[in-house]
Amino acid sequence: PPPPPKPKAGAPTGPLTHIAPQAARKIVQSAKALPGGIIEIQTTAGAYRVESRFSTPTPAWVTGDNAGFKLERVLDVKDDFIVVYDSFTNLTQDKLPLMRRNEIRMGDGLAGLWLGGLDRPNKEGTSGNPANPTNYATTASAGIGMMAVDDVFRIHTSNYAKEGAVGVADNDLVLAPGAKYMAMWLIIPTDAPDYYAFLNVARRVYGSNFMIDGAFAFLRADPNTDKWTDEQLTDFIRFKDAKYVSASISYPMYMGRYTHGTSFQRIALDAYKNSFARWKKLVPDVKTLVYFHCFIDVTDEGPETFADARLIGSDGNHANYGVAHDRIYIPTETNSYGHEIAKNVDLILDDIKADGVYWDEHEYSRFLYHYAAPWDGWSGDIDPVKMTVTRLKSSVTLLSEPWRVALARKILARGPLIGNGPPFTRAMAALHFPCFVETGSITNCVQAQLWSPIALGDHLSERSETDAYRVMLGALDFGC
Repeated sequence: PPPPPKPKAGAPTGPLTHIAPQAARKIVQSAKALPGGIIEIQTTAGAYRVESRFSTPTPAWVTGDNAGFKLERVLDVKDDFIVVYDSFTNLTQDKLPLMRRNEIRMGDGLAGLWLGGLDRPNKEGTSGNPANPTNYATTASAGIGMMAVDDVFRIHTSNYAKEGAVGVADNDLVLAPGAKYMAMWLIIPTDAPDYYAFLNVARRVYGSNFMIDGAFAFLRADPNTDKWTDEQLTDFIRFKDAKYVSASISYPMYMGRYTHGTSFQRIALDAYKNSFARWKKLVPDVKTLVYFHCFIDVTDEGPETFADARLIGSDGNHANYGVAHDRIYIPTETNSYGHEIAKNVDLILDDIKADGVYWDEHEYSRFLYHYAAPWDGWSGDIDPVKMTVTRLKSSVTLLSEPWRVALARKILARGPLIGNGPPFTRAMAALHFPCFVETGSITNCVQAQLWSPIALGDHLSERSETDAYRVMLGALDFGC
């Protein structure tokens, strides 16, 4: 039989401990760039040597200027971090593949390792997650980490560790003839072996600290919730302390499909209007939002209507979200789909008169890359042995960014914007709108550590208040 339940501890008494990120402290004593792609760093906790190397189509690895490109390196040394600016100019008349490695050799002194926010007890591995483009390595008494910052490097990022060496790489950079590209990345030493000390410096440098003014919850606007009593609806919002409540796109359906994409423009919107009016009457201060997704469209004619916006996968086919009718498109300022899908936001704000928008998967959807025209100007698959371009590809995030930034600004000028997943680019991050991460796997929380550290409840495992409480504790273990 199970043991008897433990007695409840009761409410805490006395003052609560106040916890906040540490202010900048003098940790970096000196840092200088030396010939041969070397950066020497002296800190209050020890010395480090960062070694950089770059591929050429010869094939060969080099550490500086060569016939293929010119390199200019500048360091901006601060009290507790170093910003590295590496400028590359393609000196050839061809598209130049340029793989890059920035590496610290820790050897037997490597005591702890985090890649992309996850602890790696075996002290080896790789991570290619733009949501957390970091590595952090510790000795017995200190630590040092690196992080991609500029948009291209962050999206291409590959953090790795092997045989005591820890590094951050870009394995996908391709420069157009004569093109110039400036990589920006951080080196962050800590005077204790503390991942969160590293993380909080990274957050401060990236500008991730801003006020979150209330909680968020999903609430259906459909016959299921129409049946709820006024008390049930009020309790749902109040118990969650939800300032922002978002309706999904599950009712009414379009041809039996969720109303992704332009199909949302073909349904009656009365359910949203009636539900929102009721919610506002019961909880006047609640803010209403409607689900929006900019990459998926379920209309059968979509592939023809939006032929210039189809996301083409590595297999050469039009990509989908796992179901044939959930086709994926890339909205831009110039293609057919960008103009049409933006009308959904007009309906949400002007017809339904919601207060704001919940934007699902606002950086990309399922596939990071598109394998057809147009080219983003920076990305390609590179043969790691021959060091030549296998084929060009384009970041969905980079192609769509100008369109997405403009639409996000439009939404924020009218009301709140809540996102799923953190922004990958500096222009989107500058807008400072809160985002959550899904917690079907609680380790997804590391993807929120460089932005608003909010964990969405786990719809897979939570069936009671106790389940929800346990997920909250799990999220706290990862800083959310």
